[in-house]
Amino acid sequence: SMIVLIALILGGIRVAILSFALLMLIVFSGIWFDAMITLTQTIVATILTMVVGIALGIWVGRSNRADTLLRPFLDAGQTLPAFVYLVPMLGLFGPTRFTAIATGIIYSIPVVVKIVGEGIRAVPASIVEAATAAGSNVRQIITKVQLPASKKALLLATNQGMIFVLAVIVIGGFVGSGGLGYLVILGGSKPELQGKGLVAGLVILLLGVIIDRIAQAAARRA
Repeated sequence: SMIVLIALILGGIRVAILSFALLMLIVFSGIWFDAMITLTQTIVATILTMVVGIALGIWVGRSNRADTLLRPFLDAGQTLPAFVYLVPMLGLFGPTRFTAIATGIIYSIPVVVKIVGEGIRAVPASIVEAATAAGSNVRQIITKVQLPASKKALLLATNQGMIFVLAVIVIGGFVGSGGLGYLVILGGSKPELQGKGLVAGLVILLLGVIIDRIAQAAARRA
């Protein structure tokens, strides 16, 4: 499995074994296909979240004016529940998987921007000044100095972003995104499917643990 390979590369043998064991539990649960639908949506939304979040995080980390401008929106974005974003997205795009992905992106971007921005600001000014004195332009300073020096912050942002996205993708079951969230809803609405809904909830937890363990191990090794 690609997930186990990623766990081995980023986290080492212990994390790979743990990921393999948890994936086997998901296989034996009988809802592997639904779990992969949820995981695929989560990965797609996380990639898009990181693209936007890193770009804004760099801006916030390098510019006090940008930080002042975006800070109220970032703080508010982290306190509002996901349903606040889900309702307008549902009105725009209807009950589709894209609605859940778009909502996950919007909901997760604030935490990613804040973590990346703090990581960029934490880079010692002496290192940036040395790179500037050596003739590096802004793009080179960002890509060759500030981002590499903020590797742990980037990994933490990825971890938190993916967990936030996963939570919203699951809630997206209410608006037709399918996957595990839909099974949880069915289990709550139909007594004969309560068992399946309970298993789906457990699989969501297992996916969250896998994502968290891989990201934390990667951060420790950075």
